[in-house]
Amino acid sequence: MKKFRQFFIPLLLLQSIVYCSDIKVYFSPCQKVDRLIINRLLQAKKSVYIATYTFGWSDGFETLEKLSRKGIDVKILLQFPQENVSIKITQTKIKQWDKKSCHLHAKFIVIDERYVFVGSANFTESSLMWDSNNIVFFNDGNIGKFFAKNFLLLWSGSMDCNTYKDQVVEIYFSPTTDCAQIIRNEIGKAEKNIKFAMFSFTSDSIAEEICKVGLKGVQIYGIFENSQNPASNEYEFLKRFHFFHIKKDCFVENIHDKFTIIDEKIVLTGSFNYTESARKNIETLIIIRKPDVATFYSKRWKYLWLWY
Repeated sequence: MKKFRQFFIPLLLLQSIVYCSDIKVYFSPCQKVDRLIINRLLQAKKSVYIATYTFGWSDGFETLEKLSRKGIDVKILLQFPQENVSIKITQTKIKQWDKKSCHLHAKFIVIDERYVFVGSANFTESSLMWDSNNIVFFNDGNIGKFFAKNFLLLWSGSMDCNTYKDQVVEIYFSPTTDCAQIIRNEIGKAEKNIKFAMFSFTSDSIAEEICKVGLKGVQIYGIFENSQNPASNEYEFLKRFHFFHIKKDCFVENIHDKFTIIDEKIVLTGSFNYTESARKNIETLIIIRKPDVATFYSKRWKYLWLWY
């Protein structure tokens, strides 16, 4: 089955992943996201800033150390110490998040204050090469500067991150922003359908909002990661409505995604699990209001439904 899946996955992803000049979306493990990131890192000219929950990626560390030795300003902010790394780190600046009140759970890389990888994936070999994750890539000076500014705030110990908005993209950081409320607001506007794939879903208020719109006729489709939701009240709550389409994944790899598609027009993604603890953590919530991006996510969701 694994061999067949590995053969079949690329066939689903042959279409272009470029939606406009400055946004791309990648899905692991179908695409070699680790190589895509390294190839972009190798083009860095001034700076590389990384915020992540965990970092256990030897090739990534080796690349970053090479950049540091060339004079590139490389900084890594971690919730937990680096793991499974055999090379000696001497030049790369590494700092561990030390706030007791919350975890650093955001996951992003910003290169030269222009190129940004951000999404659900930790920068570990298992997350990039085995688990199901989605990563948005921005090639945009304004978004790049926004992430760089917020990284440096976090690096200095501040939790007061900024918000970004344009006609297509909105980016929020918790706990500065109540991301759960924003998610509920977007769900409450749904008119046709909602599809979600969620690693951890324990938020009563978000589940209730999904239920409300579902009872008004909006079609509900959802995938829960089984390893994180073995006895989830939210799973049982939504599953009891037989006209909602709810399931748990059934394969060994984790569905580590945290995305929702609304009316095939809007995507909510980032590092924000639908949990109460996420409201207290440093998290990203990204809203993309672009139908072709939503369509692409919807195809990915259907693949997860059928094959995970």
